[in-house]
Amino acid sequence: MKKIEQRLADLKAAQEAGKYTLCPRCGMNTMKPNLYTNALSRSADIMVCPTCGMDEAKLAFMNAPMSLYQWAGLQPRRPDSDFKALPAAMVWERVKEEQMPMLRELFRRLQNGEDAAELRLDALESCPGLTQLWMEPFQAKYDAADGAVLIRFRRDANGDLQVAANIMEK
Repeated sequence: MKKIEQRLADLKAAQEAGKYTLCPRCGMNTMKPNLYTNALSRSADIMVCPTCGMDEAKLAFMNAPMSLYQWAGLQPRRPDSDFKALPAAMVWERVKEEQMPMLRELFRRLQNGEDAAELRLDALESCPGLTQLWMEPFQAKYDAADGAVLIRFRRDANGDLQVAANIMEK
């Protein structure tokens, strides 16, 4: 939640400094020019567009608030990747060389009880080309030109890390 809180603080500072921002919740160009004629979010101390304010009121009435991890302005800042233009075998080789230490670290952190949503955010921002990440079981998916690479992690009976990868053709 630390990254989300920092992003919210940055967005609030930008709003209070008079910088025009897109609505942090829906990501649309719907914020009114006068900041305080918009709606104060029920989920965070930040202004959102009137439509999102109304939506939050309805969701609050139903006791079903939208997670901050779903807000458009708080989505992962994903690094550029050329993986979708490469064959899956080449994607797998690059992931092994460049990203396997990070994926192992994320798996270790998950095993130690860290917040899954925060780990997903870290993974999407740290692993170029990563298209999906599942926590149970821990799996990472990378799309490629001719299919996808699916990497799975688990601990064996002795506690040793096991990694399996499959190249799935289109």
